[in-house]
Amino acid sequence: MVISESQPPVEGDATSKKAAKKAAKAAEKQQKKAEHKGATTQNEPAEPDISEGKYGALKMIQSNGENRDRVYVDVKDLYVGLEGKDVWVRARLQTSRGIGKQCFAVLRQNSSTVQLLLRVNEQVSKQMVKFVGNITKESIVDINATVAKTSAPVESCTVKLVELIGLQVWVVSSAKPQLPLQIEDAARPETDDPEGLKIRVNQDTRLDNRVLDLRTPANQAIFRLEAGVCKLFRDILTDRGFVEIHTPKIISAASEGGANVFTVSYFKSSAFLAQSPQLYKQMAIAADFDK
Repeated sequence: MVISESQPPVEGDATSKKAAKKAAKAAEKQQKKAEHKGATTQNEPAEPDISEGKYGALKMIQSNGENRDRVYVDVKDLYVGLEGKDVWVRARLQTSRGIGKQCFAVLRQNSSTVQLLLRVNEQVSKQMVKFVGNITKESIVDINATVAKTSAPVESCTVKLVELIGLQVWVVSSAKPQLPLQIEDAARPETDDPEGLKIRVNQDTRLDNRVLDLRTPANQAIFRLEAGVCKLFRDILTDRGFVEIHTPKIISAASEGGANVFTVSYFKSSAFLAQSPQLYKQMAIAADFDK
C-alpha cells in the first residue's frame, strides 16, 4: 500500500500570487480612475479661449502685409518713462518657464534682454500661457505688451527696472526644438564656473554652428567693439581732411612677381587677388588727392 504525502506549499509561490493579486487590483483601480476622468472631461463643456486671435504663428511676412506700418520699440530703449504704455517688440525668445497660471520668458534682441510675464486673467487665457511656454528657444516672436515697473531689479536681464506684461504673442519664425548648442552654454566663461556645471561647448561645434555662436554676448561685444574702433579711426581721419578710397581687390594680372598669388575663375578667364593697394595709392597722390 502506497501512501502519497501532499507537499507543503512553497513560500515563494504564495508571495508571488499575493503580489500578482495586488498588482491586478492596482491596475483595475487605475483603469476605473482613468475611465471616470475621461467621462468627466467629456461631460464638461470646453473652456472658451478668451485670447483667441491674440497668439499663434504669423503668416509669411510680405512687404505689402497688413502689419507693415507697425512701429517696434528696441529692447534697449525700454525704460521707466514708458510705464503703462503698450508697445510692440520683435525679439528672440531666449528662455521660458511656466509656473502655475503664469509664464516667465526672457526676450533677447542683439545683446539686450528683458523679462516677459504672462499670467491668466480677463485678457490672457490658460491656452495662451501654455502656448508661450511651449515656444522653442531662439524663435523670433512679435510681442504686444504693456511696460510695467518692477518691484525689484531683474538681475538676469540687461533691462532691469521694467518688464513686459504680455497682451499678444505671435511667432514670426520658429526654431527647431533641438539645437546643436545652447546659447547659455556657449556663453559660459571658459575659466570661471561658479555653478560647477562643467559644461563646455567644443571649438569645432562653435565653428560648425557659427550663426548660433555669434549670438552670445561675448561675440556680440567683440564685433561691436571692432566696429567702434574702425569708426573712431575713420572719424578722426575724416576730420583731418583724409579721403577714403576703395581700391580694386581683383585684378587681371599678378601684381607681385615671384610671389604666390590667389587665382580665381572670372568670366572664362583668370583673375588674381590684389596683394597690395600701393599702386592705387600712388595713382591717387598723382591725381591730386592730398591725403
